[in-house]
Amino acid sequence: MIDVTFADLVEIYRATRFDDENGDVLTIKSDHMVAVLTAIMEIDTHYNDAQISVEDGYDLAVGAEVPVTIGRPNVAKMGLLVSTLDDLFKAPGAVLAEPQRYYIKKEHYASGDNPVPPKLLAYRAVLDVLKILRDSASLVDETMRQLIFIGKEKVVVPIQFGSMDLRGDVVGQAARLTKLFADELHLDEKRTILQTTLIEMVRSLRDKDRFGFLIRNLDRLANEVEKGYRLFTSSFSYSKIRNEVETARLDFVGKIHKTIVDIQGQLLGIPVATIVVVSQLKKVPASCGLEFWTNLGVLIGAIVFAVMLGIAGLNQWKTLNVIATEVKRQSTRLSDDFAMIADQFSDVFDDLHARIKWHRAALLVVGGVLSLGVIITAVAVWRLLPANGWQCL
Repeated sequence: MIDVTFADLVEIYRATRFDDENGDVLTIKSDHMVAVLTAIMEIDTHYNDAQISVEDGYDLAVGAEVPVTIGRPNVAKMGLLVSTLDDLFKAPGAVLAEPQRYYIKKEHYASGDNPVPPKLLAYRAVLDVLKILRDSASLVDETMRQLIFIGKEKVVVPIQFGSMDLRGDVVGQAARLTKLFADELHLDEKRTILQTTLIEMVRSLRDKDRFGFLIRNLDRLANEVEKGYRLFTSSFSYSKIRNEVETARLDFVGKIHKTIVDIQGQLLGIPVATIVVVSQLKKVPASCGLEFWTNLGVLIGAIVFAVMLGIAGLNQWKTLNVIATEVKRQSTRLSDDFAMIADQFSDVFDDLHARIKWHRAALLVVGGVLSLGVIITAVAVWRLLPANGWQCL
């Protein structure tokens, strides 16, 4: 005779129409199911474990529909059979850990099935939060299923909730808390902050409503804990942050100034080029002659010089853009991580942005001077041509 397992029972549950108007009706779908039902009907220990009986007078054959009575199986040997998710949450131990084996009639879901119903995912997220709460509680009474927090006052939080409490982004908000507590740095301080926040949130509520309220307001709990932790870290790390900001400022200032230093040699060439242009341009006689070609060479040289310096200036402009983006990123990160003290460093970032603007303006001026110089040179060359100067070409 075969052994009957919870997987065999799940196969029967899936083939059963529960709460039909004439009772539960089972559609026998395989020879294996026939063998399992036969074993349950003939062996008392299997019946005691499975709590399934077929109405007398019906043959057990593949394809047959038979009235059945399905009770709660032996939880220890088999698993849980519940009607709804709320019944699962009320099962012994289910508020502390997900049962290993169970079947939910209304959801047609067995443990291990995929995809997982959204509310079951939320339930698992709540269990993750519950582990954090248990570690943060002053006392944990598993017999009474309650958490005890002792701060300025004592607060008892019975661990009870229903599917109606699992609405909203429970999974996402729970992930925020688990991520914060996954880092063991300052773990005791985080637990103290969580305990203080929790007491403040639920102290005015009735005991039985407290845990459900926390689940429905996980976003608020996560926000307050994150804010409290940021305040805690800022209280002792101000000098460290100040030093890091000053170091970053010096680095950025060096990079900003380098954008001009890198083309300083070319910038010094502007007055030299101006002198060359002024001294080399000659009045072109009617016969054109060497003066024309000298003037044309000067014009081409001026254009080449302006283009080369313009390319260098454009490259430095793009470098300034990269620096500005990095300065903004550092400022945003500081505001996100240390919102309580970020304003005290705003002058540093304002100064950096001002320097960037000044250097951009300087590059624009250089570009304007180059453009104007080329235009003036071209006009001068043209004005020095004779009346029929185009014939010199």
